[in-house]
Amino acid sequence: MTTVAKPEPIAVEPAAEQPLQAPLAGELRINLSALGIDASAPGFAERFFQMANDNELYRLEFSAQGELVVMPPTGHDGNEGEQGVNYGLYGWGLNNPGRTYSQTVQFSLPSGAQYIPDAAWITQERYDALRGGDYRSTIPGAPDFVVEVRSRTDRVTSGLAKMREWMDGGSRLGWYIDPYERRVHVFRAGQEVEVLDDPEILSGEDVLPGFVLEVRRLVFARYAELSDDGD
Repeated sequence: MTTVAKPEPIAVEPAAEQPLQAPLAGELRINLSALGIDASAPGFAERFFQMANDNELYRLEFSAQGELVVMPPTGHDGNEGEQGVNYGLYGWGLNNPGRTYSQTVQFSLPSGAQYIPDAAWITQERYDALRGGDYRSTIPGAPDFVVEVRSRTDRVTSGLAKMREWMDGGSRLGWYIDPYERRVHVFRAGQEVEVLDDPEILSGEDVLPGFVLEVRRLVFARYAELSDDGD
């Protein structure tokens, strides 16, 4: 009788576990009127502000077209750019009149849109009027100075369109900072947009006298360091 040898078992190495990476997703826009929500109803602004506070992981805004705009977290790279701008603006604001704001304050534009800028400033007169009034949630009108910093999920066209809404709503000076292209779009009331490639500094001009942001050091250089780390 012939004995057939059993084959040796084949050792199979377990596959290396691959880290999960969430796909990059842009903003989500939801038509509230289609859901039966009347944005013109009394108290909507207060309720919307409360909803935004209850969902801090996401930035919630409301467009002039009646859309709820849900934006994903900017991530640590986007946070670097926003912090760089607010660091410089806050330092200037300590010794100058007016009020500076980061990404926690909502502004209500004449168009009906309710947006949250990455950085902003209003005059002392406007701030005093807010303190003496019934201000609870959104600040009426666009900030006198406004900044938006592009994040990984942002489209430049959408960012520039939002900047135009800020200017149409009453802003006098605005910067759209694109750290990935190392470019800044400067918006001035009543003037054409100026595009600066890899500027070293940005000036607050006559709107914020004496304010200078070292954009290359505080924003562009930080993004370059993140890229070198393999992000």
